[in-house]
Amino acid sequence: MNLKRGILVSLSAAGLILLVPARGHAVPQQQQSQQQAEQAKSVSGKVASIASDKKSITLEVTNGNDKHTMQFVVNQNTQVTARVSTGSMATVQYEPTNDNQLVALVISPQDTR
Repeated sequence: MNLKRGILVSLSAAGLILLVPARGHAVPQQQQSQQQAEQAKSVSGKVASIASDKKSITLEVTNGNDKHTMQFVVNQNTQVTARVSTGSMATVQYEPTNDNQLVALVISPQDTR
């Protein structure tokens, strides 16, 4: 009897282990996006161009007397909060990649009132 009870307890414990979801280090998508936005850099400037395929945007950024352009990759994860167009002012939150690209996380038009 004790052998049967031991086997049943072992099988029950094994079943419970299989039913309990694994607790890995996976981070929910929303939390990942929030963490990315917190780590992101931000820059504002005039939209110099938008690629015809909408996969990149270039801003003309002024820093004191220094003007330069910055090109950002736009992908399926980029959030565009409202329409931006060439010549309008915008703010881009971005993250540099290991291959020296700047990936746009959030693109927002600036109010020019």
